[in-house]
Amino acid sequence: MSATKGENKMREILYKRRDSLQRKRKIMSISDLSDKKDYTSSVRKKFIYVVSPAEKSELDLKQPQIYITKQYNSETKEEKFSFRVKGSFYMNQDRCLFKVNFRHSLRIVIKWKVKEFSPKKSVTLT
Repeated sequence: MSATKGENKMREILYKRRDSLQRKRKIMSISDLSDKKDYTSSVRKKFIYVVSPAEKSELDLKQPQIYITKQYNSETKEEKFSFRVKGSFYMNQDRCLFKVNFRHSLRIVIKWKVKEFSPKKSVTLT
């Protein structure tokens, strides 16, 4: 966490990593909380990977699924943005073929403190 003298700035970054060899899963998450003069923001990134053995006969992959949402609430002066990707890929390790299913997500929440709601749209979430 850091603060800058003379300005209302605070920033906190949290990184988590969990691995489970039994469940063949890896999860990484990064959270960034900022308190600035005009707004507070929360940015959360999450990466999940699940590994399973694959057969050569199942090499056909579907296209990744992408979900994007964006919301504005002028009463609470909040902007929300969500981006999720879900898909899979193959990898070789020690002459074995594995299928890796993944889910990546990004979520951003901005709460404006100023009267003018979201003054710089081109800079924020457009």
